[in-house]
Amino acid sequence: MNPTTPTPEALMRAIECYLADNPGNAPLSTLGMTADGRVVRLQEQDEQQRPVLQQALEQQLGALSPPGGDTAATEFKTLGRVMDRVRRDRQIRQRLADLKVRYGAEFAAMNKCTRTTDMWGMTDTTGSGLQEDGRDWQCKFRNEFNQTHWKFIANAKWGRTAWDFYMSNVIAHQFEWTFQRNGWLLELPATIERHQIVNNRTLEVLCRHHSDYQCDAFRKDFLETTVNGKSTVRVARDLGLKIDRLTVTHYDDPVDHIDLARYTRGEVPFSVIAHVSPDPAVYGSPRSGSTMN
Repeated sequence: MNPTTPTPEALMRAIECYLADNPGNAPLSTLGMTADGRVVRLQEQDEQQRPVLQQALEQQLGALSPPGGDTAATEFKTLGRVMDRVRRDRQIRQRLADLKVRYGAEFAAMNKCTRTTDMWGMTDTTGSGLQEDGRDWQCKFRNEFNQTHWKFIANAKWGRTAWDFYMSNVIAHQFEWTFQRNGWLLELPATIERHQIVNNRTLEVLCRHHSDYQCDAFRKDFLETTVNGKSTVRVARDLGLKIDRLTVTHYDDPVDHIDLARYTRGEVPFSVIAHVSPDPAVYGSPRSGSTMN
């Protein structure tokens, strides 16, 4: 391989070597890469060579992005950020690979009987067919993913008494599919929203705790007894996330409580947002000065 085109592993080693002797908060615009693969400060280099060295580093950082991505331009501002983001991307990819082994049969069944498409900016995984007795079955998982917030919009299965895969398997698949389609490094969310809840049991819990959505009793009831809560727990567990707290919105406004007179059964004014963070037992403790959420 041409020495000016190091492998991603060699590039990471070069960055680590530089960071061992220098702080990681220097803007990338002040750094470059030499022909032998060293990261250097531009102010210490020949003035005529600086544009070439800077361009070389930008090109190598771009190679760390997924296909079709533009990570060097949109995410990497400092070498410390580069290390944070690439390390986290690799950790999440390993987590997903482990899930595909652990749930091998489930992922195989999902891949066989569903298809995933972009639906007006939402990630839409659907499937339909006939059971052995000739009855129809159908599933729809429609959700939105970005680098900080996931919105679970419509997740339902009909017509089968037994299913061969779980919603948490679909979410893991949709997360990876969406980020790769957009050319993003994998990143865990800060919030997961159960958007406009329609499940009757969950609505009953929201009404029961209408006087205080910050209490431990509501958190426990939502996460442990409702379909929406339990599936959120499974998604968080599979992806190595901790649920730190919950907030409730009523007609899109954050609320600590509501007057039940404002709620009409049959409407869908409630959303519940789980505020999450990477579990240190899975991803390790953040480094001092880290920019990871």
